[in-house]
Amino acid sequence: MQPNAAPGAAGQEATGHVVDSVLHTTMSIGRLMRQRVVGDQLEPAAYWVLKHLDHGSLRITELASSVQLDTSTASRHVSQLERVGLVERSQDPDDGRAQRIDLTPEGRAQLHASLTRRRDALTSAFATWDAADMADLDRLLSRLAADIEARTP
Repeated sequence: MQPNAAPGAAGQEATGHVVDSVLHTTMSIGRLMRQRVVGDQLEPAAYWVLKHLDHGSLRITELASSVQLDTSTASRHVSQLERVGLVERSQDPDDGRAQRIDLTPEGRAQLHASLTRRRDALTSAFATWDAADMADLDRLLSRLAADIEARTP
């Protein structure tokens, strides 16, 4: 069958089963990654906001877009994170009316500690996997993510 050809009834059933399996699996992994990990000081929502600031400062509108929140919700998150000293605002050098949001050293430290705990949790799940299975998973997840990105407006 050609890659873009419509699958027959058996192919549709197999595709449906795989889609259901992927939905269940990604939702389970997402739920686990959004939970507070033992020893974590960050709320799960704060983790994702901080993660998007890890590569440099952003305007609030850029941050909202990258975390797929509306600007007012992102602004509330930033205000909460600013109150506890994890982010700071500065004047945008390109537009004096705008502000940029960046991690503080404490915000960066908490983010990296939280990321390490999440990596450790996944690493332990792979303890019995062989290298070939891990390489296959990496290749297929990368392909799936790229295909989803290509179809996302």
